[in-house]
Amino acid sequence: MKKKKIRMIMAIFFLMGIYMIRIYEVNTDKKLPERQVFQKGELVPYERDYNISENDICEGYYVKVLDTKVMEAKEFCEKYDAVDMGLATHYYMVNLEVQNKGNEYVGEQGVALGLAMLTGTNYAIIPSPEMFGAANPDMPSYSFSLQNGTKKEIWLVFSIIPNNMPDYEWIQKDPPMLQITQYPSQKLITL
Repeated sequence: MKKKKIRMIMAIFFLMGIYMIRIYEVNTDKKLPERQVFQKGELVPYERDYNISENDICEGYYVKVLDTKVMEAKEFCEKYDAVDMGLATHYYMVNLEVQNKGNEYVGEQGVALGLAMLTGTNYAIIPSPEMFGAANPDMPSYSFSLQNGTKKEIWLVFSIIPNNMPDYEWIQKDPPMLQITQYPSQKLITL
């Protein structure tokens, strides 16, 4: 009886060892994204970094944060003739310059700024498509490509909704950064 228990315990430890080796092997070639932080006004290359898949690579494109501002929802709607659903109290706006300095695949590759996000301590906010259209009436979408050697200035608009994290006061205490890529490098721009 005692020998049977010892064999059973040894078999359990053996199986646990095999399971632990398997977990180690599966996770050894997974690397966490490298975090790169850039300053406002700095020209940031996308290079081979992307957000969802390698198909999103927009090598040759660069982005630069020109300015930021926060507007009350009522003021924003009046200025841009926008219709608000009444959820947002403020809009955080980021003025960007996007440049194509070497990507020849016009119409096939470009930037998907709808995947950019404001990130801070314990929060991330994606751009509002409706308010993007209001602030950039000449742009049909925040995903676009540019002719090689050209640039475009746009506004990304983020809704600040009360009772959600973050609210307006939290953003004032903990200023966000703009994250433009997620992998293999997380590229963040201070605002």
